[in-house]
Amino acid sequence: MRRQQHKITLRQKLAAATCATALLLTGCANDNQLSSGNVDPVVTGSVAPQLSIRQTAEAANAWKEKPQSVRRAVVYARLLDASGNRNAVIKVLETTLSYNPDDAKLIAYLGKELVLAGRAKAGIEQLNKAIAAGENNWKVHSALGSAYDQVGDHGKARAAYQNALVQQPQKVSIHNNIGMSYILEGNLKQAEASLRAAQKLPEGEFNQTLRQNLALSVGLQGRFNEASEIASRDLPPEQVEQNLAFLKRMLNQKNTWQQMKNAG
Repeated sequence: MRRQQHKITLRQKLAAATCATALLLTGCANDNQLSSGNVDPVVTGSVAPQLSIRQTAEAANAWKEKPQSVRRAVVYARLLDASGNRNAVIKVLETTLSYNPDDAKLIAYLGKELVLAGRAKAGIEQLNKAIAAGENNWKVHSALGSAYDQVGDHGKARAAYQNALVQQPQKVSIHNNIGMSYILEGNLKQAEASLRAAQKLPEGEFNQTLRQNLALSVGLQGRFNEASEIASRDLPPEQVEQNLAFLKRMLNQKNTWQQMKNAG
């Protein structure tokens, strides 16, 4: 019992250090760049960068006139999503889904949004439902993996990522998520091995997020000079120094570093 409590405490500390440090090592990246929060959108398509209030209002009125319309719901949801109003997106999708309970694509879109909103358990339910309904593409499996990582079920997370890799074996974002899943689990050596292997993919060498997560996996093992060298490829020296100082402080809290060595 004592050892089990010890592992839980370590996992909580590691998750906290990983999430906080990932934000720093990516140079204050947005939530779409972080893994394993790096969830590929289920509904694709570009939205104009300059979104007007008029566009959103028109889409809102069109949807309210016919809330059972999946097309109108998706148009409105995408505009809301682009403005960062995720709770409103979820409400729109849930409303339209009540009229179309068997629409697999809509279910998948809702599941993805729930995961991004931090409602992982609800997201898992919807994404599994979408897969069962035939929406069996790699983006849905990748989103499902992220959801499982959020709730700490890393084995199921990596199984979902592997299902995504069956369809997209060289997709860097999926490999990156697998590496971050191992980090969150505390398996730092496997995380490093996975991320280094991902760098050998055609687009892996040029992927900054992947490289910074590799630096994180190395730094969490206490190899700070090597982590600094990796991170320096993308970040200015002063930011690298600040980030690694932060990481050291996190690992030194309540003897976390010694716990990590004992657990490994």
